[in-house]
Amino acid sequence: MAYLRQPIDIEMNELLVRKWQHAFTTFFDLDQNGIIEWNDFKGLIEVIGEVRGRKSDVYLTARLCLPDIWEKLTEAVGKEEDETISMADWLKMCEASRTSAKEPAWQKAYVDYMFKLLDESGDKLVDQAEYVQVLGYFGVPRNDSIHCFDQFAFNARGQLVNSIDYKRFVTLWKEFFTSGDRRSPGNFLLGKF
Repeated sequence: MAYLRQPIDIEMNELLVRKWQHAFTTFFDLDQNGIIEWNDFKGLIEVIGEVRGRKSDVYLTARLCLPDIWEKLTEAVGKEEDETISMADWLKMCEASRTSAKEPAWQKAYVDYMFKLLDESGDKLVDQAEYVQVLGYFGVPRNDSIHCFDQFAFNARGQLVNSIDYKRFVTLWKEFFTSGDRRSPGNFLLGKF
């Protein structure tokens, strides 16, 4: 557990911990200072504005959605919005979310936001080119993104497909955050970890 700066007092599945750490460091702690804070979200909004344009739907969505996601995320870990979220806080929250009967509000808001971010064309599908481009914003290498997309983009018959819809995305998201099975296609949704 290379990213932990403080011990965790609960027993967790090693694969899940690695995935949760990857999500923390790649998609949330954008300045790589070991904590998630509002500045990470502001930085993401700025990057989206620079890449997609300040008049783009995705930028406007980011400006509207990310403050709400931050509020829900801090609430889920029992912090105020002006506080920070440590890796230990994040792992405890992910574990609690995994076993919760109800989907956490922050996760529902974030999965909806991520799908919109990935669906650059607005056709309600995420294709490989869109996926690779957006993961690149977060520093995921192109070849890794292509490999990962090919691990989860298949239909019910097991055939590779060029895109996934929202329903498939949500299924993969849930697998990423809840499955300890090394064979789950959702393990690849957020890149290699």
